[in-house]
Amino acid sequence: MDTFHVNRRRQLDGPQPRNRLVRPVPDAPAPDRVVASTVELSENESTLPVVDDKLFEYRRRHKPKKLQGKGWKIAKWVVLVLLVGGLVAGGWFGWRAWQATKNIFGNGGGSGALALQDSFDLTQLKGEGDGRVNILLLGIGGEGHEGPNLSDTIMVVSIDPKTKNTAMLSIPRDLYVKLPGVGQYGTQYGKVNAANVYGGAEYAAKVIQTVIGVPLHYYVVMDFSGFKQAVDAVGGIDIDVPEAINDPDYPCDNGRSVCGFKLAAGKQHMNGTIALKYARSRKSTSDFDRAARQQQVIGALRDKSLQLSTLTNPVKLIGLIEALGTHVKSNLQTNEIKKLAAIAKDVDMSKVSKEVLDTDRPESLLQGGVNIIPEAGYIEVPKLGTFSYGDIHDYVKNIFADGYILEENAIVEVQNGSGIPGLAGAVTKSLKSAHYNLTNASNANDYFAKTVIYDYSGGKMPYTLNYLENRFNVKAQSASVPVMSPAADGSIPSAPQIRIILGSDYSTNASTN
Repeated sequence: MDTFHVNRRRQLDGPQPRNRLVRPVPDAPAPDRVVASTVELSENESTLPVVDDKLFEYRRRHKPKKLQGKGWKIAKWVVLVLLVGGLVAGGWFGWRAWQATKNIFGNGGGSGALALQDSFDLTQLKGEGDGRVNILLLGIGGEGHEGPNLSDTIMVVSIDPKTKNTAMLSIPRDLYVKLPGVGQYGTQYGKVNAANVYGGAEYAAKVIQTVIGVPLHYYVVMDFSGFKQAVDAVGGIDIDVPEAINDPDYPCDNGRSVCGFKLAAGKQHMNGTIALKYARSRKSTSDFDRAARQQQVIGALRDKSLQLSTLTNPVKLIGLIEALGTHVKSNLQTNEIKKLAAIAKDVDMSKVSKEVLDTDRPESLLQGGVNIIPEAGYIEVPKLGTFSYGDIHDYVKNIFADGYILEENAIVEVQNGSGIPGLAGAVTKSLKSAHYNLTNASNANDYFAKTVIYDYSGGKMPYTLNYLENRFNVKAQSASVPVMSPAADGSIPSAPQIRIILGSDYSTNASTN
């Protein structure tokens, strides 16, 4: 093996197979050492997906290396457009489309999005964000690439079917997480990009769900070859390149050497190969620059796929569908794809919120480094603390606004009955980030050992009450509208429709892994 290949292997972020078990350690890692552990599993844990009979370990990387494969944020519109082929197809063409799409969709159960159902019991909603459709996108290198199943791109696309509000959130592959036990193996700790390797896409969704604090209903996994073939199948895409790109470090297709990539500014017609390089190139100042290019590609591919010249061309549609048939896997069902496609065509790409969990800005929620946990190499962790995701949960629920909360717009008041200074203010801030309509926080008249929720609306705010009951793990009590005391200026404030009194049993540190 040549020297370049050897050095590259030493820098790999992904899990490397080994033939011996590591020594047992406690269930949570100490902050001053790296942990890769085996832990006894409960009966419930043993039902997780089974993987190969080798554990994985992470090899140390002495300096940070930006992740590759970010171009796979474009999978969203590529997958949704597959439905169009089924809608306009008939006879032989329809049969060909069905044969290809059944290889893609319906892989695994998935929790399913209630928002796509015609009717449902609102008590099934698990928490803020569950009133949307949340899809995990994983971009992998695929066959022929080193670490073919490492998810170099991790993204969540969230759509509100009622308002068509759409948001996208990118998650860095270097985020250090807990990987729960799979099959016969115990809990390990490592980078989130290994979750797909360790337990598959459904397992990865469970890990990432813990990080972001909202349910993930579906997953879509796509590889490099599928994207390139999809772009070529629709005849290429047109991109207005805002700034010339000169990336001397861009890897060759074999991943074993460097070929570089240059692209002039201005309007460019791109085939699949160029579009992939444009989306993946790391030659930029920050994650936001790359995200802007990737969003251009998303919009261009979506627009080209939905053009009449594509929809009425059986050759293009068959090429698109069959190109993806062996390169995309999802647990979306065909009836759900139909509903999503109907929603997606009305989404205004210029209004899509595009967010990134990063380390680049003062307000960033993550920090990165090579010495955060010794021997772990370069990793990224929450500034709030390793495995502490409270701030991230608030951030995600803010960009994935739940339409049911917004529609009811219930007036909510939080009072502090715990005796812990500042608790009501902190909870009020967190609830505001999830788009609840909050009044000013205040102190309760008495001490409360347990948290209580009072419903003064007469049951007219069912969705808000259900979400709050899930968040605080408390059943709401119906009560008469309270008499409000005059404010300092003599005015009488409006009575809340829901009042939460925090007891000493409430923990502000619940949002941890």
